[in-house]
Amino acid sequence: MEVMKVLILGAGRRGIRLARRLVEENKDVIIIDEDVDDVNAAMAKVDCLAVTGSGTSLEDLSDAGLADADAFIALTGSDETNLVSSGIAASEFKVPLTIASIRNLSYTGYSGVGTSLMGINHIVNPTQEVAQYIYQDVERGIYSDIISFENSSLLLYNVYVEKNSPYANKLVKQLRKEIDANFIIAALNRNGEALVPSGDTTVRTGDTLSLVAHEDSVEKILSSVGRRRQKPKRVAIVGATQVCDFLLRLVPKSRHKDIAIIDMDKEVCEKFATMYPNVLVLNADITNEEVFEEESLGSYDLMLCLTYNDELNIITASYAKHFGIKNSMALVNQNPNYIRMASHLDIDSIISTQDVTVDSLMRYLHGQNISSMHSLFDGQIEAIEVNVTADSKLSGKLLKDIDMRGKGIIAGVTKKDGSTVIPGGLYQIETDDTLITVFERKSTEFIQKLLNTKSKAEN
Repeated sequence: MEVMKVLILGAGRRGIRLARRLVEENKDVIIIDEDVDDVNAAMAKVDCLAVTGSGTSLEDLSDAGLADADAFIALTGSDETNLVSSGIAASEFKVPLTIASIRNLSYTGYSGVGTSLMGINHIVNPTQEVAQYIYQDVERGIYSDIISFENSSLLLYNVYVEKNSPYANKLVKQLRKEIDANFIIAALNRNGEALVPSGDTTVRTGDTLSLVAHEDSVEKILSSVGRRRQKPKRVAIVGATQVCDFLLRLVPKSRHKDIAIIDMDKEVCEKFATMYPNVLVLNADITNEEVFEEESLGSYDLMLCLTYNDELNIITASYAKHFGIKNSMALVNQNPNYIRMASHLDIDSIISTQDVTVDSLMRYLHGQNISSMHSLFDGQIEAIEVNVTADSKLSGKLLKDIDMRGKGIIAGVTKKDGSTVIPGGLYQIETDDTLITVFERKSTEFIQKLLNTKSKAEN
């Protein structure tokens, strides 16, 4: 059964952002929230039904249409409300797919709970999702907009075509022949409009290209446009927050000696110093310029700004570069519009908690054989990692015989043995292949049918 009707509890930023993406895929979306003003704001921002009601009231949930919903997603600011409402949806309304956003570790622990809590199918901890994303970004070498996939060593990353770029004014098929690297141009963004290019598409100055390539080809391609990527050794973290805590648990203990944490709260600093004895914990105000000088922060390779204050994160990440720190990253908790400022402020990467969380939620909604999902170019393009099952109509077909109608491209393949392929037209798809597929979001329904993805609501 395909997920067609989704009820979202919570008309906050995450709820609205998720609803907008689902509506763009022609899903039937209903938002429910107790706050009348938030409900009205949601209907003004998204073309969907929004109703006033409580997520813990059986009557309100029934009136909102939960009885015949395919999925229920609880995204309020209250863990308790999210848990109870999702439990009600699962037990009382038998909704096939239930997802709850939970931050409090007392409910889940650091390792999560899987599906064992109140019959809820999936628990998503936004903090944990963000920490994992940051860790992967750092490991990849702090190159903005590089995307990795769960079951593949292939990477997708964006390249801006500058005036004197070797990519400018050439056909896509020419570039693949001229650049000594194995890659595919999977998407192109021109003046805010994104598309999946053909071999006859001409690349223009000002375009942003999304390329899929083997990791060992990345250096060649980046060098061709005067870019480089480097994995930082010494890392300074501003903000002893829960994201910082999750992140430190991902970093091998042998590397803790190369990490410094700066935070204004003395009590929090003492707690982190006890939890991570090999990490340098500094109780200081990062806005005080003397801290940079006294602690020689300019000698660090990367500054991660992870406080709860978006503006402080942006300002600090930008200032750090001017002070000599090689790379900087900023976390945005409330306003994803800051992401557009990254290139203008010399910040290497801005991470939006909302975007990371919504990507995770969309992965659960899109199908049981999808292991990774990412959005590009303000959500106009999707990149997914999908497994080819034995009953897939793609199994045994040559790539050139698959008619994607110009709406998408199979940009990479990971074989059952873990080897990877940038496929050509004569590549034959096999059962258990994992395909990296890039497509226009407006064509999601067509691509889902073509790839034979099945909703997790079937389980």
